[in-house]
Amino acid sequence: MKCINIVWLSQTDLTNLNAGEGEANLIDIKKYKKEGVEYPYVSGQAMRYYLKEAIRRNLNSDEYMCVPNDKGETCGSIKNCIGCDLFGFMTTIKGKGAVTRVSPVKVSPAVGLLPFEDNAVLDFLTRRHRLTEGEMSGDIVNVEIGVNLYKCGMVIDVVRVGGEEVVDDKTRTVKIEYYLNDEKRKNRICKVLEAIRYISDYSKQARLLTDFTPDLLLISFQNIYSHRLQKAFSVNEGVLDVDRLSAVIKDVKEYSSKLIAGILPGIIKNEKEVVEKFKELGIEIKTTNEAMGEVINFLKEQNLGS
Repeated sequence: MKCINIVWLSQTDLTNLNAGEGEANLIDIKKYKKEGVEYPYVSGQAMRYYLKEAIRRNLNSDEYMCVPNDKGETCGSIKNCIGCDLFGFMTTIKGKGAVTRVSPVKVSPAVGLLPFEDNAVLDFLTRRHRLTEGEMSGDIVNVEIGVNLYKCGMVIDVVRVGGEEVVDDKTRTVKIEYYLNDEKRKNRICKVLEAIRYISDYSKQARLLTDFTPDLLLISFQNIYSHRLQKAFSVNEGVLDVDRLSAVIKDVKEYSSKLIAGILPGIIKNEKEVVEKFKELGIEIKTTNEAMGEVINFLKEQNLGS
């Protein structure tokens, strides 16, 4: 197995998952433009942070994940640190100097699929300041919040989890030197999958409680490293393009040992047609929770070849 490819849709209630630069009295939402229309998005950097925090929340007592120092540098220990192994680093290690590791976990920005102006509102937040004893003052701040349907994606480069590339000077070839056995590598990959299942540490949750876990997801266990699955979900006005879905799945099936799908009812308008298309393609679609459980169980049965 070369990689695990994941694409999902997540519907949100009123929230602001990733603020832009804003102004003194405005907390805006990050946006992109398509054909002159603005849509919200959550940056890849923010998505990585949310995943890291979800993993950190669910660490066992004997598992280690470092915290960056005041320079933003991490410990750089692939063997001992789950975070440095999975998400890469650029840090200084004594005796080695500056060391860089490319992240085996690669994420896309979460892209909003509904126009921002049609699905958003300005909320008012009062910032309170104590001037003197018994006296308070406040600033009115505008906060952009909105509902939307986001498309998210992630690929786990399975081959590089738990190891690093080493160059053979004689043959001038590259091989992976592993620091962990097969079971420990699978355990770390499971941490990422579980993080998607329980992701929750996004911004402004004290007053904008949000569920951003998958509502429609598709996962492939691939024998070839490819990002093709990321194009499976194309949504227009709440309708998922089943022709696009079918074409992408047929492509990915050629080099995948397993595809697993899950859905939460009421997310897309043509849900029945989508479910039938999955069945037609030989993919049994379950609830999202059942699908993630099947993904983890399937992974545990695999031989990663370490």
